[in-house]
Amino acid sequence: MIIIEKILGKIEDFDTAALAVDKVLLDHYDMAKPHQKLKTGSGMVLAVSLEGGEKLFNGAVIYKDSEKLVVTELLPEDVLEIRPVGNRQWAKTAFNIGNMHHPAYIHDDCIVIPYDAILESLLKGIGVSYTRCERQLTG
Repeated sequence: MIIIEKILGKIEDFDTAALAVDKVLLDHYDMAKPHQKLKTGSGMVLAVSLEGGEKLFNGAVIYKDSEKLVVTELLPEDVLEIRPVGNRQWAKTAFNIGNMHHPAYIHDDCIVIPYDAILESLLKGIGVSYTRCERQLTG
């Protein structure tokens, strides 16, 4: 088993013309784990033990040899795209998400959170517009 202690860079920084790209598919929870065992699409097993607050990200190259690169890929997930209107709705929405200690990804026009039925019910109560869909959870 190969032990990964640091991220080598971003996929776009490597010349992939002569190398096979082997992917590790992860959700946002697994991307945040600094210590874990991963299996690539080809079946290669890696032990990840990152230090100093380093986290995996979409397109992170975690292994390279003369034949291949291993790259992380963020999977689309079941999410709520929340679109508050006005300061009051933004504040109420953010308060409720934070009160439930729920991860949130804030964009200029929306807040994206992993799907949660209880939060969906709270959003209905606030009267904020939201859509349930699949997308990558990135901020």
